[in-house]
Amino acid sequence: MSQTERIFYIDRTIRDHGGITALQICRKFEVCERQAKRDIEYMRNRLDAPIIWTPGRMRYEYSEPWDGLRFADETSFFAFAFLRAILGRYSYVPVVSEEITALLREKIAGRYAAISDKVRYELPDMETIDGETAYTMCQALLEAGTLDISYTDSKGEQSERTIAPLRLINYAGKWYCVAFDSKSMELRTFAVSRMQNLRPADTPHFPIPADDEVERYISSSYGIFKGEVLGTATLRFYGGAARAVRTQQWHKDQKISAVPRAADSDAIDLSLPVHDWTELLGRALRCGANCEVVGPPEFRARWREEIERMKTLTDKSTL
Repeated sequence: MSQTERIFYIDRTIRDHGGITALQICRKFEVCERQAKRDIEYMRNRLDAPIIWTPGRMRYEYSEPWDGLRFADETSFFAFAFLRAILGRYSYVPVVSEEITALLREKIAGRYAAISDKVRYELPDMETIDGETAYTMCQALLEAGTLDISYTDSKGEQSERTIAPLRLINYAGKWYCVAFDSKSMELRTFAVSRMQNLRPADTPHFPIPADDEVERYISSSYGIFKGEVLGTATLRFYGGAARAVRTQQWHKDQKISAVPRAADSDAIDLSLPVHDWTELLGRALRCGANCEVVGPPEFRARWREEIERMKTLTDKSTL
């Protein structure tokens, strides 16, 4: 057991129960009485904790209210445990050092270490990012540098360009780089999975946008992340999909309501602002027959068209 864990235990016990004995510490952590007293001395001398020995109650107490560790107790260990579990998946944190993992192991030594082994992050659509690619991009972000890259766009066309990476964003499980592009001389969003041959470039000869301009671009200039609101969509969910969506937040301004007189008692309507019809259409189709696009009419039409296209594919496969 680590000393940190023992100190938090001592503090929490005194705050919750008014005091603690050396014997309690010994039994809890299987340490000798001398070690327990050293921990108490450490708190008194190094942390300025007002710990005193109270002869009448035969225990250690605080002589006055002390909140020095109040917000750094057991919840800190739980937080470290979650961080360690995240670091175990390189797709979430593609650049991981052994020093960091060792530090986390030290911080959550003892019984708390088992928590990280019992916390799992499993997102089916999580896109991996090569560690070397992430490292190269982080260096450019840190040093305000530029990169020469080979890039393949969504149409399959490849080009060579120089970019100045400004933000690295994971959205819906996919990695994107917001960068100033020397080819268009504008801020652009690049899918990291389509980048190849990343290498440091010479000092840029073009102006780099200020942070506030970059943030405005992310907030309102394109539809992947936020963008301009195109309208309000309403999706109707049934059965298990309805029960699941009740507990989910697709948008901060969403509204969920029951469907009056529906044959399915679980049916709900989810209404939310839409920044990208294609993305929301994909989410609706994932639920199959348990999701119906109610409106607006143009969005419902796109939903019906996509279903017809799938039906056509099905009919062809049976020929």
